[in-house]
Amino acid sequence: MNMNFKSSNPASSLALPPGDLGLPFIGQNKKIFKNPQNFIEEVYQKYGPVYKTNFLGKNFIYFQGYEAIKFILTNENKYFTYSQILRNYQRIFGENDITVLAGKEHRERQKILAKTIKSKNLNNYIDIIHDLSQSYFLKWIKSDYVDLYSEINNYTLDMILKLLLGIDYASKSEISNYLKDMSSGLNTIPVVFPWTKFGSALESKNKLFNQFEQIIVRRKKENNFGSDILGILLTVQEQMNYELTPREIVGQMVNLLSLGKKELSSALSSFFILTSEHLDVLKLLQIEQEKMDVSEPLSLDKYKKMVYLEQVIKEVLRLVPPVSGGLRKIIEDCSFQGFRIPKGWHAYYYISSVLKDPEIYKQPEIFNPERFNPTNAEDKKKPLCYIPFGGGARECIGKEFAYLVIKIFISALLDNCSWKFKENQDLTINTFPVARPAHKIEVCFTPK
Repeated sequence: MNMNFKSSNPASSLALPPGDLGLPFIGQNKKIFKNPQNFIEEVYQKYGPVYKTNFLGKNFIYFQGYEAIKFILTNENKYFTYSQILRNYQRIFGENDITVLAGKEHRERQKILAKTIKSKNLNNYIDIIHDLSQSYFLKWIKSDYVDLYSEINNYTLDMILKLLLGIDYASKSEISNYLKDMSSGLNTIPVVFPWTKFGSALESKNKLFNQFEQIIVRRKKENNFGSDILGILLTVQEQMNYELTPREIVGQMVNLLSLGKKELSSALSSFFILTSEHLDVLKLLQIEQEKMDVSEPLSLDKYKKMVYLEQVIKEVLRLVPPVSGGLRKIIEDCSFQGFRIPKGWHAYYYISSVLKDPEIYKQPEIFNPERFNPTNAEDKKKPLCYIPFGGGARECIGKEFAYLVIKIFISALLDNCSWKFKENQDLTINTFPVARPAHKIEVCFTPK
């Protein structure tokens, strides 16, 4: 008896997208590791907006261009969910944070975390961010030259941990070393011995988690939650009757710290580099800053008046998005442009393919903040066409907070300093996986 079992999903009968899976066990690892941006651009030219490949021993469908990425971002939980391919990251930075949750659990966790950094709470952080920024500028002015990316990393670490947990000068504490150890274990073989990088990373993770957990337990025991982000989170979860264990709360704090530090350091470094190449933009920023009423207290409303500064920030993030793309797991057979997108494979989408789409952004390779003025409003042409912090159900919940930090930093910078790059430096920016200067960049700051 001949029995034929056919899937009820019509997508299952379609052909896979074009592409090259490479050699067994090796895939396209060598090409991707050597120059990921070149690889993505080459295969796009060869195969178009959707293609198959193999990376890290896993089969992938790569998505590029507006329509392809919109397909992913609008089908979260239907066809796509979070990809757990980066197991080292999850084991080191926590397996219970919001980034690895899905469905109802993800929505509930997102809702409670969003309440901690919503607009009315952001006003409480402005003076802290401003004062810390000024203290760093004073330190930089006293040096002949500073290592730009290193100093910005220290600044973002100090700022985020002050706001998260009320910890002062974290960059000078053991916390900084813990984070370095944890990061060094990400791209290593996950063998757990004290002498391996991965083993050292897990040891530092445990020390960091234990230190943060002690803070949470103490505050709950004393019934004094505090006014920082942790305090607001403890209050909100109590009000919403949504209980997180201290370990789960630590996971959220470490996730906010890790992602926030990387993305803010990336954005601020890119601002310095791009404006050093466009002094006309810097001049217009200075003019806007000088028009601000110095007697007006710092507030969200005041920073909203800095319209050109917002346009510049948006253009920096468009040209150099902090994170190159997003990973997803395909949970249901589906189709895109006549091809089968197979269940069980992984998906990767390339953010810059939207942010530099010439059908959305005129002359997309040119640094032009005016594209975001009310008349041009290029980012309003289509839904999900401006996604430097992702989009859809998994859009970064700290987006508004990140914009505020960047605004406060740059505004205070323009008030306090002039700066000049050391001559004959390579200002190349590496864009994978997180955008950052490819080489050490030294900058001289002088007081105004």
